[in-house]
Amino acid sequence: MDISGDLRIKYLEKEEVYRLFRAIPSDGQRDRAMFDLIYRHGLRRVEATWLRKEWISNGRIWIKRAKNGVSQEYNLHPDSQKLIKRYLIRRGEDPNPFLFVGRESGGKKSISEGMIYHLFRKYARKAGILPEKRFVHILRHSIAVHLLNAGWDISDVQDWLGHKDIKNTSIYGKISNKRREIQFQRLLKSKEIANTLAGIEA
Repeated sequence: MDISGDLRIKYLEKEEVYRLFRAIPSDGQRDRAMFDLIYRHGLRRVEATWLRKEWISNGRIWIKRAKNGVSQEYNLHPDSQKLIKRYLIRRGEDPNPFLFVGRESGGKKSISEGMIYHLFRKYARKAGILPEKRFVHILRHSIAVHLLNAGWDISDVQDWLGHKDIKNTSIYGKISNKRREIQFQRLLKSKEIANTLAGIEA
């Protein structure tokens, strides 16, 4: 259930993410790789423009975080590795050090934040994503909620998003209750918790 409206945090459900990526044309290798990284690593637009080819090595990627975030190296998902490899093969050899180049600059500069915004809006519209969800930062919100739904601890999500202060991450814990439900089922089965009713009725 999407309760993001009450908390002023909007995110995409998993099926909406699938629809978004299906809306990117098969020859859009750059855009598929770029939005994959933006989603999987919760990148801000400016962080995507900073990425450099040399920051990828041995299945890992260095991410420089904005807004005083924690910059660090992360493992790359195998699918991300495939998408990046396909994109770079299609792009060919060139002296541009940036990972995602802007066609508007003739391939001489990094893609701009404005172009990332424009492309996301185009694909989101094509995918039938609601107008109020057609902003790139929603992918950062989405991966945070999805990781919590997958059972990640809030501190793990903090580390993954590069938040310096866990307060910035805690809002997502109010949206996702899936992990809480899983933990409750574990509690019911645990032998470590005192069964007060059994103690009374024994």
